[in-house]
Amino acid sequence: MSVLPHWRALVQFASGVLVIAVLSAVVWTLRPRPVVPSGWQIIDTSGDVMALAYYRGAVWAGGQNGLVRIDPASGAVLETVRVENRGFRFVAALLVTQDDALWVGHLQGASRFDGTTWETWDAAGGLPANRVYALLQTRDGALWVGTERGLVRRRDEHVKVFTRNDGLASDTVSVLFEDSRGVLWAGNGVTTEGGLSAWDGAAWRVYGTSDGLVHPMVNAILEDREGVLWFGTGFAGRGGVSLYDGTQWTFLTREDGLAGDKVRSLFQDAAGAMWVGSEYDGVARATKQGWRVLDMRSGLSGMEIKSMLQTPDGDLWLGTERGITRISAVVLAAWENGAE
Repeated sequence: MSVLPHWRALVQFASGVLVIAVLSAVVWTLRPRPVVPSGWQIIDTSGDVMALAYYRGAVWAGGQNGLVRIDPASGAVLETVRVENRGFRFVAALLVTQDDALWVGHLQGASRFDGTTWETWDAAGGLPANRVYALLQTRDGALWVGTERGLVRRRDEHVKVFTRNDGLASDTVSVLFEDSRGVLWAGNGVTTEGGLSAWDGAAWRVYGTSDGLVHPMVNAILEDREGVLWFGTGFAGRGGVSLYDGTQWTFLTREDGLAGDKVRSLFQDAAGAMWVGSEYDGVARATKQGWRVLDMRSGLSGMEIKSMLQTPDGDLWLGTERGITRISAVVLAAWENGAE
């Protein structure tokens, strides 16, 4: 039997791999490269950054590839956090609680760090599922954990699990927020059914597109200084921000100046400026003249703004699919004074 066909197949396979490699290199070369302006810094975390927190003098950043601790002065990665020789995977939430502990929501549960030791709470200990998407501590001290199979409230060691059978819009909860009235909001931005639920301490109320949501999938929730609730929604290229003042619903989309219609994150900085992060198109910042869009051509490390944090020194940290972009307090102050 001739071996020529076998070698011909290998050559064809190798040629195909080479073509793909060349095309990938061309696409990578043509991608816009961030030109870092003065007062900006790009921090390489070796992966995406889905969650940010400031804890005990350091910035903690978590994502698909794990959890790192960063020096806020230099931006240097101080440590890739490992527990019992294992790193965290798919870190989706970080929370600093009233007792000065750091909670990490990840693929294998919710882990608590008191500055010295780690403890992990998982399905074996009462969670309805190991994968944790959201963490929140309400003003009464209760810890709420959003998972893919239910929402958990832990208060004084008493654990209660809420699901659709209890009135939730969806069993999956990926975002949590407590507003100034003490209402707890739970959103689902993971599964296409979406869902938004509000807990007043006694019962759940469900909201959908017929109530005022521009899209059923809820990815972020924020209350601004005027008491207006912002709901970042969307999937693929559809969505926007739904705003609720307690009586009336309105909405914002790309046509109103947002970076993109799928909204991934929301933030209000110390000066009161609103920031709306998109899934594909960078971030929009509210100015006196309207919305200003920042993208990789502006200096961002990536186009997907997954998380935002302002540190005590006033710097703004933006977690993207390609690490972190830090914008200094000096730059933010200049923008506030009209130097856009």
